[in-house]
Amino acid sequence: MVTSSILSPSDCFPQALADFENLVTKYGTVDPEGLTQRIRDASRLLFLRESNGQLVGVGALKRPRLGYRRKVFAKARASTPPDEYRVELGWVAVAKSHQGRGLSRRIIGQLISLAENENIFATTRADRRAMRFAADYGFKPAGKPYPSGRGYDLVLYLRNAGEKHLEGR
Repeated sequence: MVTSSILSPSDCFPQALADFENLVTKYGTVDPEGLTQRIRDASRLLFLRESNGQLVGVGALKRPRLGYRRKVFAKARASTPPDEYRVELGWVAVAKSHQGRGLSRRIIGQLISLAENENIFATTRADRRAMRFAADYGFKPAGKPYPSGRGYDLVLYLRNAGEKHLEGR
């Protein structure tokens, strides 16, 4: 059975933070430069673990600085002001051995429930699967896809707090 825990980074043991970073680096699409500090700066970290303690999935809610948000929104050529979206959903990663079990949906759903009264943004690869996930949770594309710098395009998605959502269908 897979259980979840959601913690502030300051409440995590150093090994838990290292395990989170390792899973994100291995299965996520993230720039590893400065990742350790960015994880420590996150608002909430979600850990999915098997009963034996094996970490099989992670995700986070982040509160990035306005400068970063401006950069992302500008790259996407989004017309929405970035100061209206202070929360970012990200670093959703599931171990290959546990993919296809709906764990990404579980991670996203649990994290969104912590910020349901806030506008949220996320970036993800420009592919059909990611677009379906985003739509299922009330995210809408903003602007245009833009190069990630790692060989694929990213899409900026926005989720407005005041709208009704189908939460993962």
